[in-house]
Amino acid sequence: MGLTKPVFNWLVSVKNPRFPLPSRLGLPMFPPMRSMTGFGRGCADAADAGLSIQVEINSVNRKTLDTQISAPREWSGFEASCNEWIKGAFQRGRINIQVKLESSRGSLDALSLNTAAMEQSMNDLRAFAYAQGLEFSPDGRFLLELARSVKDSSSLPDWTELEAPLKKAITLALADIDSMRLQEGAALAADLKARITELEGYRSQIEQCALGSTTRYRDALLDRLKQLNLQLDPSDERVLKEIALFADRSDISEETTRLASHFEQFLGFLESDDASGRKMDFLCQEIHREFNTTGSKSNDIEITRLVIEGKNALERIREQVQNIE
Repeated sequence: MGLTKPVFNWLVSVKNPRFPLPSRLGLPMFPPMRSMTGFGRGCADAADAGLSIQVEINSVNRKTLDTQISAPREWSGFEASCNEWIKGAFQRGRINIQVKLESSRGSLDALSLNTAAMEQSMNDLRAFAYAQGLEFSPDGRFLLELARSVKDSSSLPDWTELEAPLKKAITLALADIDSMRLQEGAALAADLKARITELEGYRSQIEQCALGSTTRYRDALLDRLKQLNLQLDPSDERVLKEIALFADRSDISEETTRLASHFEQFLGFLESDDASGRKMDFLCQEIHREFNTTGSKSNDIEITRLVIEGKNALERIREQVQNIE
């Protein structure tokens, strides 16, 4: 029987090393790779205050970590505490956290009129305008802005009074978004493994083509000499020197060896428990460099074709890597 989504999310939150977990449960590890893109929602009730708390977290690609928190502006100090609560949950990306409160009367974001404060403000403004010899003719827009400026926030509890349900809602939202990021990360890992296998195939073919390149160059050289009526013995020192120079200039064994090493490292990063997006991005640059060097050294048309195919496949890998944490 498959796991339902709530149960799966709970298992992920329990086993996720970024959240406290009871190791005694001995649950299996989930795929470590995470996408930088995700969405999560968590809810908790603050029964004593008659409020329901909803936290939504979404994340998108970014080279560095940038966290934006949207909460009631009356909650001084909440943003610093919230950043502390989510510390370690994200390594990079643009993270948006939105905290919404609802009561039995509806959303607390709705405008509540503090008529006494509005009346006092109107009287003060009217007196000031009269003293300055200015006309005072408030319209509907003015009244709306005035109502917002003197909004009665006395009914909104301080966030410290709601700390427990706030932490619960944020933890649930983090578990939800982490579940989504893990699932997408697993799909990315499978795709990248297939693409690295494709690159290894190109590397192997390049290596095989390079084995006979010196022989082909020697035969082509002798054929050109024959066409010019210059009959030289293949063992002639001048011919051997030219062939040796070609073999040295076109030797790509170091490049293919480094490519094999880079591919092995890349696959290792896919299995790593650490955030490896930056490392993979760096490896892509190095792989591109080795393909370029291989193409510039060789004059074999088949190797050139394989290099082009490899660079095209690598570009698709680089696009995917931009989405990995």
